[in-house]
Amino acid sequence: MRKMYKEDRQMSHAKAEEAFAAGNHGILAVNGDEGYPYAVPVNYIYEDGKIYIHSAKYGYKIDAIQKNNKACFTAILNSKIVQNKVTAAFQSVIATGTIEIVEDEEIRRHVLEQFIYKMTPDFIEGGMKFVNGAIGKTAILCINVEELKGKENMAESFDV
Repeated sequence: MRKMYKEDRQMSHAKAEEAFAAGNHGILAVNGDEGYPYAVPVNYIYEDGKIYIHSAKYGYKIDAIQKNNKACFTAILNSKIVQNKVTAAFQSVIATGTIEIVEDEEIRRHVLEQFIYKMTPDFIEGGMKFVNGAIGKTAILCINVEELKGKENMAESFDV
């Protein structure tokens, strides 16, 4: 729970949540083998203070989570180089918390459906068929967010 170095760039909690919920991909970081961090790009859904990620049921990510359930998640939501100011305009969010594998079938289905609505809004019917076929083969991971901080540099405006 460290203070942000450039506090004037810290977003309000509400603005950080709004920007984060609008995003769709970020980096999940967990404790990997021999103490090395393991960071992997993933798609996500942010809902009710939780980050949901879909995954294969087996692999490095799952092994790491089962050994240590602490996680960090970061997303760059907007980024644009502002050449004449030698900087970048950006919004980013970092969340920390504990991660678990979701076992509840109703929550698992809900989350997969939310991925379809968010990621493939023009393919809902086909997406729901995909959910029905994939649900038994797919792990749903949930980060219970303990801290969420957003940062922005609005050196140049862009649509959020």
